[in-house]
Amino acid sequence: MQKYQKYIPMAIVGFVFYLAILYWKSFVALVGSIIKASSAMIIGLLMAYVVNILMIQFEKLYQHIFKKKYQKAKRPLCIILSYLSVVLLFALLVSIIVPQIIDATELLLKNSFKALSPYLNDLSKYPQLKSFITPIETFLSDLSKGSLSSTSTDMLKHLFTGASGLLSNMTKVLSSIAGIVATLFFGFMFSLYLLGSKETLLAQLNRVLKTYLPKAYPTISYVAHVFNESIKNFVIGQVTEALIIGVLAALGCTILRFPYALMVGAIIGTTALIPVLGAYLGALVSAFLIFTISPVKAIQFLIFIVILQQFEDNLIYPRVVGTSLGLPGIWVLAAITVFGGVFGFGGVIFGVPITSALYTLLRNDLHRRMKQHRKEVITSEE
Repeated sequence: MQKYQKYIPMAIVGFVFYLAILYWKSFVALVGSIIKASSAMIIGLLMAYVVNILMIQFEKLYQHIFKKKYQKAKRPLCIILSYLSVVLLFALLVSIIVPQIIDATELLLKNSFKALSPYLNDLSKYPQLKSFITPIETFLSDLSKGSLSSTSTDMLKHLFTGASGLLSNMTKVLSSIAGIVATLFFGFMFSLYLLGSKETLLAQLNRVLKTYLPKAYPTISYVAHVFNESIKNFVIGQVTEALIIGVLAALGCTILRFPYALMVGAIIGTTALIPVLGAYLGALVSAFLIFTISPVKAIQFLIFIVILQQFEDNLIYPRVVGTSLGLPGIWVLAAITVFGGVFGFGGVIFGVPITSALYTLLRNDLHRRMKQHRKEVITSEE
């Protein structure tokens, strides 16, 4: 009986996998419910993971300045500085982007009104609009007389019905916003707990794994280390690359005298956090805003972005992100295509570091097996 015990975990996994296929819709619904219920914890975990990268740098700086003094203040102060840095960066981006988007929208509406004003002044020439204008004229006439006709009563009913539907939709929207704010707040609080107690939590997790999975613990630890390094390097590389491309876009727009130079750099730098396709999305938004000023400059801007993106794809991205991940460019594109197609936007973001980790595990295992095979060949020849 003991010789079959090692197959029990495999049998359990196989049985669970069989049940998942057999009851696939129920399984997906169950997983969706679990993810929805755990959304605050998942968001908190993601927040803590990203902020932890920044917090480690602040802790190194703190250690360099204060040496072994004031150790109790190190963690709280570094957490505050890390989150404060993120908030200040977000506020800076908003202060650059939002005002200029408002200006561009106002200019677009003003130009549109100027273009349409001759047609708006001559509505009487279009009989097909009479059916819309007549009920309004009747309603206004009835108000002046102090009595309402059937046409005006029907119009009021439609107005109240529309207002009731609008109020209902607004209530749903406000409820959704309140839910999102609550989830983000609890996620933030959970991230503070994770950052403040990360050493204790990791020690407890290691103790549990060593106790219940002693043989598998080295493998689990190694795989977790590879995934952690891949994701961390991806985040650092992607942020660095986004900063470089954003600065280059702003400088190029300034030199070429394109409007909204700072805003364009901020938009492209922010959207460049999305691998490969992000900068193009930011360029389309920026081109539309420049179009409100000058269609010719918008076309010139798109030509500039295509040239800049070629420079970024062939020189910056391979050296900044590709080198940090150790992943060939073809695998980056494949990861975005496959993971994005299956998991949507989340797959686009996380597909590259996950593929990088799997690529590293496969490469290391291949080298290990080849090295072992060479040793066996040398031993057999001797």
